[in-house]
Amino acid sequence: MNNESYKNDELTDEELTKSDYNSGEEDGIEEVQDKVVLLGCFIRDKSYEGILTNAEDLLDEPLSLEVDEILTMIDDLQTREEFSDICVRKGKEKIYLFSENHITNNYAKMMISVEERDLFKMIAETVREESKIYPRPTDVRLFTKAPFKLSKEEFYQIYEQLKKNEEYNDIQETRASNNAMYLYSDRFMKKVHAASLTEWIEVEAEQNP
Repeated sequence: MNNESYKNDELTDEELTKSDYNSGEEDGIEEVQDKVVLLGCFIRDKSYEGILTNAEDLLDEPLSLEVDEILTMIDDLQTREEFSDICVRKGKEKIYLFSENHITNNYAKMMISVEERDLFKMIAETVREESKIYPRPTDVRLFTKAPFKLSKEEFYQIYEQLKKNEEYNDIQETRASNNAMYLYSDRFMKKVHAASLTEWIEVEAEQNP
C-alpha cells in the first residue's frame, strides 16, 4: 500500500467517526424534541379532561421523566411556539401546567387553590374577582360545585373562620329576601349595590322575566 492510499484510508476512517458522532448527537436532540412533544400532548389531554398536570405527574408513566429532566423539559416546552397554549403556574409547593385551550387562567387559579387546600384564599379571591370584574356578588352555592366541591357544612365552617381573619375583612355578606346568601368584596362593590343585585338575581329577575 502506498502512502497516498494509506492517507485516504485514514481520512475515510476519520470522516466516518465524525459522521457517527454527529449522527448520535442529532439522535439525542431528536429524542429530547420528541419528549417535549409528548409532554405538550400529555398536558393538553389532561386539560381536555379538566385536570391540571403537576410536575410530579411527569415522573410516572407514560412520560417517566427523571427528576432532573423535568424543569429543563418545561423550559423547552415554553420556548416552542406550537405549544404557546401551555401555561405554567407555581403553587406553594408544586408547579402546575395546563392548556388554556381547555382551562382558563381564572379556573386554573381556583383549581390550584383547591388542590393546595388554600381554602380561605380560594373563597376570597373568587369573591374579589367577581366583585371587581363583573361586578356582581357571589352566590355561596358556587362553592359546592366544581372545581371547589365543598359540602355546605364545609363551606360554612371555613367561612366562619375566614371572617375572623383580618386579611379577609373585605369579604362581606348580603342576603336576599328569600334568605339566599351572597358574598362580595367591599374593595370593589358598595353594600347597597351588592344587596340590590342579590335581590334582583334571587327574586326580582323571576318576577320580571
